[in-house]
Amino acid sequence: MAILYGIGVGPGDPELLTIKAVRTIEKCDVIVAPAAADGGISIALETAKEYIKEGTEVITKHFPMGGSERMQKVGEIYTLIESKLKEGKNVVFLTIGDPYVYSTYIHLLTYIEDHGFNVQTVPGITSFCAAASIVNRTLVVGDEPLLIIPGSRVEDIKDEKYVVIMKMYKHEENIIRVLEEKGFDYVYVSRAGREGQNILKDKEKILQERDYMSLILASKE
Repeated sequence: MAILYGIGVGPGDPELLTIKAVRTIEKCDVIVAPAAADGGISIALETAKEYIKEGTEVITKHFPMGGSERMQKVGEIYTLIESKLKEGKNVVFLTIGDPYVYSTYIHLLTYIEDHGFNVQTVPGITSFCAAASIVNRTLVVGDEPLLIIPGSRVEDIKDEKYVVIMKMYKHEENIIRVLEEKGFDYVYVSRAGREGQNILKDKEKILQERDYMSLILASKE
């Protein structure tokens, strides 16, 4: 039976793909990669393209961020992948970062498994782990917990000392306000490991940056 492989390609640096991810990409028949817009660039595909063998079928599809359009488009993509699996072709679905961290792959996985197909997942390096290495910053230590939270839920931060804030686009003002009120030291990283990477600690510069592919690492004594 054909297999759907969900592959995390990491934060965007081609050298951060795992050996297992590369070997799986090389042996598959079809590559499916999400893009932020119709006809737009797929960051996941750009990251993995040097490992895709000539002759492999490559399909780039727009994944809307929300609304009724999203459900329609995602349904079309699921149907497409299902058709390729029924043809006996092994399919790779590429996703930036790790497949199980804020990924559209999670919904795809449920759909494909519910329809009786075999699914295997290959983990990828998360953006916040890559960012911590880039800025030489401890994510968590000792017996402390690490809170990973989307920007829309920043008000939920309580007594944690170590926090990762993801999906922060359009929530920058409130995020910075909450972090400063709670006494956090923080660093902003956008496009970790990719062209255009930016590291900022100044509040005003962060508010001017507003990059969709961004996160904040925060900690306090």
